[in-house]
Amino acid sequence: MEKKKPVSTTKKNEIVSTQVRSSSTYISDDIAFSILSKLPLKSFKRVESVRKSWSLLSEDTHFMNMFRNNFLSSNSYYDGASLFLKVTTWPDMQQMQVLYTLSGHRFQNIVNSDFSNPFKHDRDFQIFGFGSINGTLLLHQRCCYRHALWHPSTKKYKILPPSQFESYILDDVKRYYSIVCYIDGFGCDCVTDDYQVIRYIFFADPNNDLRSNSWRILDVDMPPSLDTTEGNHVYMDGVCHWLCQKDYGYWKKHNISFQPSLVSFYLSNEVFFITPIPSDVDVCFDVETNWRNFFKGTNWRNLAVLNGTIALFSYHEKKTTFQISILGEIGMKESWTKLFTMGPLPCVDRPIGVGMKGEIFFIRKDKELAWFDLSTQMIEELGFKVDRPGCRITIYKESILPFEGINNYLFFLFLPTDI
Repeated sequence: MEKKKPVSTTKKNEIVSTQVRSSSTYISDDIAFSILSKLPLKSFKRVESVRKSWSLLSEDTHFMNMFRNNFLSSNSYYDGASLFLKVTTWPDMQQMQVLYTLSGHRFQNIVNSDFSNPFKHDRDFQIFGFGSINGTLLLHQRCCYRHALWHPSTKKYKILPPSQFESYILDDVKRYYSIVCYIDGFGCDCVTDDYQVIRYIFFADPNNDLRSNSWRILDVDMPPSLDTTEGNHVYMDGVCHWLCQKDYGYWKKHNISFQPSLVSFYLSNEVFFITPIPSDVDVCFDVETNWRNFFKGTNWRNLAVLNGTIALFSYHEKKTTFQISILGEIGMKESWTKLFTMGPLPCVDRPIGVGMKGEIFFIRKDKELAWFDLSTQMIEELGFKVDRPGCRITIYKESILPFEGINNYLFFLFLPTDI
């Protein structure tokens, strides 16, 4: 019988080394899931197809809890920011807006900001978008189409000039026009370092010339927001995003169709993309119903930036539930991921905005101002009562950057006069 040759010491070491290298390539599911839970949403969506078990992770409660915790803990996009609370008051039977600054770990510091309204006699205004851009906020009056840039750190304002068409209307008030104006976007072009304002104007005079030195027409056929409600617009990294509503009213009557979607407009090259809205929050885009129930705080939606990601907050009034979905990739409906569902919360009267880390601020039915902490899943009171509508939360991050350079862009959609 042939004897086996003894294995040399060198050969044994090679075998052991190979086994060690082979075993070191194996990663347990627990470790793999922990790593995957720390990935940005866009990266996670791309690796879901690597393994069948990974494709089901978004349905796994334990994994989604890890993902949520990591997502919230790494949210540094608005580090160092504070909040503005806009409250409507009626002194001497005249409407005016008061701004308070909210700061502190639990927003316990509420201070009157000593705000000076740039619109003088017309005191009603809104703060556009989700938060400040380089320390600058855009204020606007939706009824008379006036706009102003406001830099709270320096207390400086810049009133934006009207378009040539609007100036013409003011000088010729005897002539009848059908005009509707909306702001679709406000942001900063990362290439030119200029602030830009995007507006949608619909009117029924095809002969009017809109050319001017400060506003120009964007030759693009993209859906407008058709809604001036605060919270429907957000800016991030050179891109303006806004929510397009369902077709309704005038547009629905004349077969002009809009579907619930997120419109993303790149300021540097004037290219836009459309991302359909998840069907489970479609009910929150029934604008006609929302306007009928505006003072009741019915279905609500709010765009926000969470951890450098576009987030859609929605509130279903009948179910009294909040839902947060985050977007993995622009233009892909399938990349929306439901991050949170909170409720039922029957104490909610109406939501009023979103904070830096996704805190949901709302007015309770007893008129107390409160907020929902995503990390603790608890409701906190602010010790502040609001008894009138028109209350709104906006993020403000201080900056010393000036806003002297500005380009104003007008997005214009022409419709025939016989509509």
